[in-house]
Amino acid sequence: MVLLAGSFLCVPGAALAFNPQDVQKLNATNNCGKCDLSQTNLAGIDLYGADLNGANLSGANLKGTLFNDADLRGANLKGASMDKETNFSGAKLSDTIWPDGRKCKSGSMGKCK
Repeated sequence: MVLLAGSFLCVPGAALAFNPQDVQKLNATNNCGKCDLSQTNLAGIDLYGADLNGANLSGANLKGTLFNDADLRGANLKGASMDKETNFSGAKLSDTIWPDGRKCKSGSMGKCK
């Protein structure tokens, strides 16, 4: 996992929404289920195998973020920014709320279906 120290910021123009303790928890343990990471800048971060089950990533900058084999079941990504480099290969996406607001079907892995 790439360390987040100094790289997490509030999205410009947005009110501080994320919980700084949750960002520290993710950084230290790669385990942040049900954490509030809304509006966090996680661009380009490698979150391989991270436990983000039920986490709030709404409005977060996820451009270039690697979620390979991560657990994002039930996570909220509504309004998050992603690009073609954002990778969910092998990620568990059941019941994840996608940036466009649709809910991934149960059993979704690697792609929101």
